[in-house]
Amino acid sequence: MSLWTYKKDKSGKKILWQIDYDPMTFVFIVGLLAAIVGPELIRNPSIIIFFPFMILLAGLTCLIISKISIYKKGIWFSFGTAQMTEGYAKLYKVGYLLFGVSSLLLLALFNAFRGT
Repeated sequence: MSLWTYKKDKSGKKILWQIDYDPMTFVFIVGLLAAIVGPELIRNPSIIIFFPFMILLAGLTCLIISKISIYKKGIWFSFGTAQMTEGYAKLYKVGYLLFGVSSLLLLALFNAFRGT
């Protein structure tokens, strides 16, 4: 299997890159993480409470890194990704995606604790 992406060379011409990878590598990594984290969750289920906060912290980190790139340009007030480079714009969007996921997980945890 391969991952296909477009890059631009110095002249601005688009070049198609093909990156070969083995999909079983991802299955192996997920299995290792489950083997490491799974027994700890069974022994101490209260650790699940910290998971949404870790995701929230990761999203905040992504947003801060992407905003620092704007601050280095001397732009102090900006909204959205219009003045960011493509990489920082993707990081900005990932940060907001992580914020949304952590908010949904926090609401689910709140609902689970309220029911008990």
